[in-house]
Amino acid sequence: MEAAPAVGAMRASPALPATMLPVGEAVAAGEAVAPVSPWRDFGRALRARPAALAGMIVFVMIALVAMFAPVIAPHDPIAQSLIDNLKPPMWAAGGTATYPLGTDPLGRDLLSRLIYGARYSLAIAAASVLLGGALGFVIGLVSGYFGSAVDTVLMRVGDVQLAFPFVLFAIAVLAVSPERTPLHLILVLSISSWIIYARVVRSRVLSERAKDYALAARALGASHARTLFRYIVPNVWQVVPLIALLDLGFLVIVESLLSFISLGLSPPTPSWGAILADGRQYMMISPWMAIFPGLAIVVTVLSISLAADGLADYFDPKLGHGKFRRVPLGRRQAAGGRREAEGGRRKAGGIAPRPAHGAGRPLGGGWGEGRSGRGAGDAPLLQVRNLTTVFPTRAGDIQAVRDASVSLERGQVLGVVGESGSGKSTLGLSIIQLLDAPGRVTEGEILFDGEDLARVGNAEMAAIRGAKIGMIFQDPGASLNPVLTAGAQLEETLRQHRKLAPGAAREAARQALAAVHIADPERVLRAYPFQLSGGMQQRVMIALAMASQPDLLILDEPTSSLDVTTQAQLLDELSALRVGAGASMIFITHDIALLAGIADAIAVMYAGQIVERGPRDRVIDAPQHPYTQALLNAVERVGVRGGERLAAIPGDPPDPARLPPGCPFAPRCPFAMPACAEVTPELREVAPRHAAACHLLGPMPVNASEAPGVVHA
Repeated sequence: MEAAPAVGAMRASPALPATMLPVGEAVAAGEAVAPVSPWRDFGRALRARPAALAGMIVFVMIALVAMFAPVIAPHDPIAQSLIDNLKPPMWAAGGTATYPLGTDPLGRDLLSRLIYGARYSLAIAAASVLLGGALGFVIGLVSGYFGSAVDTVLMRVGDVQLAFPFVLFAIAVLAVSPERTPLHLILVLSISSWIIYARVVRSRVLSERAKDYALAARALGASHARTLFRYIVPNVWQVVPLIALLDLGFLVIVESLLSFISLGLSPPTPSWGAILADGRQYMMISPWMAIFPGLAIVVTVLSISLAADGLADYFDPKLGHGKFRRVPLGRRQAAGGRREAEGGRRKAGGIAPRPAHGAGRPLGGGWGEGRSGRGAGDAPLLQVRNLTTVFPTRAGDIQAVRDASVSLERGQVLGVVGESGSGKSTLGLSIIQLLDAPGRVTEGEILFDGEDLARVGNAEMAAIRGAKIGMIFQDPGASLNPVLTAGAQLEETLRQHRKLAPGAAREAARQALAAVHIADPERVLRAYPFQLSGGMQQRVMIALAMASQPDLLILDEPTSSLDVTTQAQLLDELSALRVGAGASMIFITHDIALLAGIADAIAVMYAGQIVERGPRDRVIDAPQHPYTQALLNAVERVGVRGGERLAAIPGDPPDPARLPPGCPFAPRCPFAMPACAEVTPELREVAPRHAAACHLLGPMPVNASEAPGVVHA
């Protein structure tokens, strides 16, 4: 097939046809999405969590009953009728509809007392939560932010309170009160609970105040008040609603306990605990008197707990990150999902079926030019086919990787390049199956040495990680365990995967550090990660990943935090390791210039899609996609004259939750046509083993080919 002209040649054209004028503004306008109201967002979150929805419905119903008690209650809760005492419920023998749940020993309607009891119990608990939460939140902010003597004094006061049992404190105060009103109970319960909020908020503030964004605010001259309330509070308040919901259920129980032991509201004010205490005396003859208030307490607390547990990651999204819960992809599920996705693409964009070559299959066999470790007839070590990775969010499912297909020969290096947020790291995590929940691989295949990693069991995948596939993450300081020495971590890896004895593992760890050109391995073995420089930490990470001699090593921007000299040394060491160990590598980076010296093949990603892929020399010397050309134009080079600026890509990458229709690069592309805003381009092979996804490179899809004036490559 004849290769299409490179984008560089198109850029030299003095004028563009009218139909090739930029459509960035039109596409950007198409991205506009009406903001979702907080209440609608909250309702959507509840519908996605059935247990939380059930708990919230029950609790809201109980709260509404309590709020409208004067309207709903059939009788005065303190009105007595001795001739109707100890009436059974209406469905029991001797019961009457006048008293649906029966009466107590004084002839008071039990249903009315339960309704009013809910009013008092919930009101006292809710007011105590608000007062105690506000007090604890403020104290936690002040203590955590200012620290020093302020923190010491406030936390020691909290320690004294914690040393005195909560219930005993309430009993000691209320027992000497001649009259106990709701205000008395609210003050006692709130004063007793503030320390819970203060401790948690303080711990979060201590963490946030030391982060770069807070230090930068202070460096720019922000006052303490502005730094605290404008920068830190938005990152720490989310935990308070969760504690408040759980505390509400706890205080309902405490208030009922105090009323049960006659230290709650003064009689005859109804309370669930007091009603339960009255029923205890008549359990043998009128068991319903104790059962109904007990059920009311249990159902209320259970509904609050279900709502709090289910909505934890809604109030505090950080709780949803860092979880790992892998679910292998089923074969039928994958096939069905692929058919649905194909049909959806055709409906949405009018896309014709995939071409016979280059569109849906990986480009395998011979990407590297003279470096392959196996013959042309051998299967690649890794084949990724039509991979789609999805992260469910409140705004909908986000496809972080969309229909990606690549392959990697044994002993070769595949470079994956793109701007931040393009899906590079997610592709690597999808291959090694380390996606944070609720991220999932929903379609495609990840064939590693003939085995589909998307479908193997968790135990089998755990055996593959580390032993056959290693990964090096962006931040080595965060990836190494701070409480274990580098030697301990290396030895643990060697004992796990190579089954070495302690002495042999120690020697192998020393050899692994020497292999990455660490001059004094013994010192580094004894050192903790924080005692090592960034470059040394990265070398230790490489030694860890290579210690078990994996077949594939995934490097996620391993040089991003290193200076230029250390970066060059590290690349040389990686090349030497690759030759010596024969390992294949996936090198993820945002700097396409780095790949010129280490990669055999390059895949360019944008908005979760692979927009170009092929042998290194073809991609760098004859880029076919406008995005690849833009990345190359932005690279620093000697030929730039003084005063001349490097070409920058206009605009920003699209929001993955609100991708524009058609080509995602169209709003930033200088060659965008009207068709680009309507139809997503398919990958087309423009040269042997070289493919790109651009409407300028081949025949238009059916619904776009009718546009007048479109120039076909």
